[in-house]
Order: sequence, then C-alpha cells, then structure tokens
Amino acid sequence: MYSSMAYPTLDPNDLAFLQKLYDDARAEHGFTGDSLAAKDLAARIMLSYHKGARTKSDIERALTA
Repeated sequence: MYSSMAYPTLDPNDLAFLQKLYDDARAEHGFTGDSLAAKDLAARIMLSYHKGARTKSDIERALTA
C-alpha cells in the first residue's frame, strides 16, 4: 500500500494542467498514446512535478535537462 505522504494526491486543476502539458508535448513529438516514448514522457513529467516543478517552463526545462 502506498502512503499518501509519499504520493500526495493531485488537485483537479493540477491534474488538468499536467494532462494538457503531456498532451501538447506528446503531439509536438508525434508520440502515440500507448507508445513507450509517450509513457516515458508522462513519467518524466510526473517526476519533475514531484520534485517541485510547478510551471510549464519549469517542467519543460526539466524535460530537456
């Protein structure tokens, strides 16, 4: 079982923000929804958010690092 302290829940606005960022980045790169590249992109977005990136530019910067 996962602790909510280790994996805090996302506010609906945060989830919508991350979903849009993912959708836009996936479309920009031409990744299909079920591809390994798309899954990796989603994981990297969530990891950067978990590490404290909260703006589009912060997350995009983390993705290119």
